[in-house]
Amino acid sequence: MAATPPKPNQMQELKQTLEARWTELHNTEGIFRYQLTVERERITEGRFGFLLQLNRKRTTARRKPDFMANIAPAFDPDLFNFNKIKPVEILCETRVGDADVSFLINDSPLTRYHILVVPDRSRNLKQVLTEDSVVVAVSLMFGFQDRRYRLGFNSPGALASVNHLHLHLMFVDHELYVEDAPLVPLSVEKLYRLDWDHPAKAFVIVSQDFTSPQTFANQIYKLIGVFLAHNIAHNLFLTWNRPETVLRALVYPRLRPCVYKQASPFNVAFCELSGFVPLGNESDFEQLDERLLGEHFLEAQGEDLYGQLEQMLMDEL
Repeated sequence: MAATPPKPNQMQELKQTLEARWTELHNTEGIFRYQLTVERERITEGRFGFLLQLNRKRTTARRKPDFMANIAPAFDPDLFNFNKIKPVEILCETRVGDADVSFLINDSPLTRYHILVVPDRSRNLKQVLTEDSVVVAVSLMFGFQDRRYRLGFNSPGALASVNHLHLHLMFVDHELYVEDAPLVPLSVEKLYRLDWDHPAKAFVIVSQDFTSPQTFANQIYKLIGVFLAHNIAHNLFLTWNRPETVLRALVYPRLRPCVYKQASPFNVAFCELSGFVPLGNESDFEQLDERLLGEHFLEAQGEDLYGQLEQMLMDEL
């Protein structure tokens, strides 16, 4: 069944509800692991202008991430999952497309309104994107129509922390380099990639038609399905270009999967690859530049990524 497009007024009401409830809970003692505090912030010098933020509590106070040995581990009810949270952590629950969606606080936030989007929470789905979950993500972006909201996903092997299907809704009031980066068209219709000289490597799908989240979600899910079929870890990032005329879906493949997300000062997940780099260590905050960040990304994603994957996509999409 095709998902019903969200009504603009309903999505705006949802956004207002989430923001108000998040603010209320964040101001209530004992619900979040820490009060969000960005101690310092700077933009890297150079072509790409990465946003670096120092948030030491994210490193010292967050829950220990889970071990994941492959990109589709079976759901384990004995491990932490989003059915074990306190009821007060639920911001609201509603239906988006064909999924019942729980909006939860991230109790170790990186940004204001950092919210976990959990489709069909009671079904105990592993941390692997489904078509319905991609429709949810696209519907939220279409409905919110606010460039400050971004939506991301980390697969197992690409820095996911919890093996229970969820995405991250984040509020970042800053322009990110991937939003207006020139795109290289590929021979598959509507498929692009970032240029070779960009720090992160991503395959990109764009949409200027905001009436059908199902159509755009199908295109994204088809691309992700190729990576799943070949056991390739990946990150997904949904963001707007300027001035909010095109929605971009960037999929970052990972040829070098990381099976364990250490609570270390610097990890490479969807937000870092996209130009937003939260840090827990002051020396990293002071010393990281675009060259070093590019080296971290290369190590995380693997060398000659486009050379290894473009033909595979041409053959299978």
